[in-house]
Amino acid sequence: MHIQKRATLVIATFLLILLGCAAAPQDPSRIEVTGSRNLRDLGGYHTMDGRQIKKGVLYRSDHLGQISKADLDKIAALGVKTEYDLRGEAERASSPPRLPKIVPVKVVTLSVFYQGLEPWMTARKILEGDVEEGEFHAVMVEAYRSYALDFRSQWSILLKGLAEPETTPALIHCTYGKDRTGVAVAIILRSVGVPQETVLEDYLLSNKFWESKTDTYSCLANCASCFRTPRSEVRALMEVRPEYLDAAFEVIDEKYGSFEGYLREGLDIDGATLERLRSALLE
Repeated sequence: MHIQKRATLVIATFLLILLGCAAAPQDPSRIEVTGSRNLRDLGGYHTMDGRQIKKGVLYRSDHLGQISKADLDKIAALGVKTEYDLRGEAERASSPPRLPKIVPVKVVTLSVFYQGLEPWMTARKILEGDVEEGEFHAVMVEAYRSYALDFRSQWSILLKGLAEPETTPALIHCTYGKDRTGVAVAIILRSVGVPQETVLEDYLLSNKFWESKTDTYSCLANCASCFRTPRSEVRALMEVRPEYLDAAFEVIDEKYGSFEGYLREGLDIDGATLERLRSALLE
């Protein structure tokens, strides 16, 4: 029994820590560094009024705990002044921010954590095959609804911070740089006038960079559960999907009537702050 528990712990660790060996696909927005699959410059996206996000001002990423010292220096050369860390306390404890150790970066901790995705509970369900069809898809939809409504103070701090020119260039990240970071970036892009279609395209790029690991770990999870947990269920956790992001914006519209109402009433972003944000990020 003891051996079985140890084996389960080892497998769970593989499920929880996505250490990719295969290189992530090439993309013009992606910054090539070893140990990070989803580091991107958000510059170049056009707004509905004909402006665009400045290059070298706003970056999104997965966590930087696995990158080499040389690549850490490469990121430092981007001139990042503020690191917005969306991870929970346990995540930060297991992989503390590294960038401030080599450059004077201000770390702003904005913990965003959905209890229904607690890592060890999720890993146990996968390993024991205790997963109903469509369960994780439903969990992700609810997670995104929660991200939009339950963490409004975090998004308010983020937008107000980015509205101050001295805080940029800025880097926003969580652990994998796809869900919490995806919602954060979507809110930022919508706030400065980037069309929803473009917002969705940026969001879905995470699938491109994580695809090889999604295949690998969904297969591993299926085998580790003695084929009781379908690969499709694990993929529902590891992929970003249009219906997930749609769920966030739908609940915003349900509660506030519009995205503009959400900014004003939910995030306490007034017109002056919004104009400063656009001035800071757009050209």
